[in-house]
Amino acid sequence: MTTGESEANLRNNQRNALFLLALCQLPSRQTEQRVKVRNISATGLMAEGALRPVTGEPVWLDLRNIGRVEGVVAWVSESRFGVAFAKEIDPALVRQPPTTVDNDAEPRDYYQRGPLSTLKRQDDLRPDRLRMI
Repeated sequence: MTTGESEANLRNNQRNALFLLALCQLPSRQTEQRVKVRNISATGLMAEGALRPVTGEPVWLDLRNIGRVEGVVAWVSESRFGVAFAKEIDPALVRQPPTTVDNDAEPRDYYQRGPLSTLKRQDDLRPDRLRMI
């Protein structure tokens, strides 16, 4: 095994494959869009989405449990692109469940199903309330 092959194997072993949605911002274009993060390491990630960055373009990503991470687009191939982070991160944090709770969210019964428009119609279903048909 050559030095180049051993470095490539080490690099592959340090990546964590996952599927995660993240908000990606291109500050130079003032655009943002959700992208699918396909794999992540301490030094970068591979993402996929309709956003078409250019190699060398600065990028900000909002990653779960970490927050905003700055980086530079390292490569682009069709709808996928790689990002090299400006500072190393702990990729294990991204894999953990979210640590913050949105206290402003309305309480929702776990077993409730259906579109959001039907979830707020609780008063319409009360037997003491008249409805015109």
